[in-house]
Amino acid sequence: MTTPSLSLIVPTHNRRDLLARLLTGIERQYGRGTEFEVVIAVDGSTDGTDEMLAGLRTAFPLRVVSHGHGGAAAARNAAIAAASGDVLLFVDDDVIPQDGLLERHLRVHSQDPLAAVAGRMAPPPDHALPVWLAWEAAVIERHYARIEAGLVAPSWREFWTSNASVRREHALAVGGFDKRFKREEDVDFGYRLSTLGLRFYFLPDAVIHHIPDKTLEFWLHQLRERGHDQLIHREVRAPSQFSLVEDWQNRNLLNRMLTRWCLGDAGRTRLAVGALQRAIASPRPGAQWLQFLLCSALVNIKYWSGVAELTGLGNALWRPFEEPSVAVLPDRG
Repeated sequence: MTTPSLSLIVPTHNRRDLLARLLTGIERQYGRGTEFEVVIAVDGSTDGTDEMLAGLRTAFPLRVVSHGHGGAAAARNAAIAAASGDVLLFVDDDVIPQDGLLERHLRVHSQDPLAAVAGRMAPPPDHALPVWLAWEAAVIERHYARIEAGLVAPSWREFWTSNASVRREHALAVGGFDKRFKREEDVDFGYRLSTLGLRFYFLPDAVIHHIPDKTLEFWLHQLRERGHDQLIHREVRAPSQFSLVEDWQNRNLLNRMLTRWCLGDAGRTRLAVGALQRAIASPRPGAQWLQFLLCSALVNIKYWSGVAELTGLGNALWRPFEEPSVAVLPDRG
């Protein structure tokens, strides 16, 4: 059994301090028996990231690729082109790798040349997250629990590039990441990897600690972009495998009622979003279960607003849900 060579792929944009923290964590992993290189794609940073990297001396081989700001997908593609490893391990700049991460990913790739591997993304036990990020972490952990219980099989849906690996030849075979996507480029990438017949693995003990620095406003902005991207993926990439109507019907009834009341009416949307934001960001937030319910309601409004915006349908978004013959994405000529 031959151990493949390894490249860590890290895109970064204006996160110099977080990137420095990540590299300190990677430095601790080097010399433990696993050799690797790190390829950093600096995506148009203006905060001194390039200067910090130029003066850095690391024990591990470090490659830096700098280019204009083009987004995470373009940055990862640039890093993939510069990488020399057989296996690419994708990590984000706001994570801290835990012991055994690299070895566990490589062990699977050594045993299965058709592997695509996702590790666990978890908040550090000693770090309190804002309510909206704690909600997000709890949702992810519930999904992991379903996989570990055998209720859900590991798949491309968990190929989140905060902690995921695949052979470079397979990344190149699918053309890398699609630059049209702003937030869901990794899930789309994972889906296209699945078309190669790769086998997906989830490693609960291959852990990174994720410490996001998202404000509530930026988090909400990302939710809207996620609605855009998931619609593109569902309706364009693999329309036969997904149903937006089914997605809607699987949502909580109260969330559906509130979202439908909001969409298509800017005043009602501002009222609901503003009230939910104030409640979530309150210095006296109340019970966590209630805060999580409010987060879920806010997520649905912003996500479906993104879908309605991309389609240009506004309140008419509901027509395809009531009339299955109506296409969700209109013909753009």
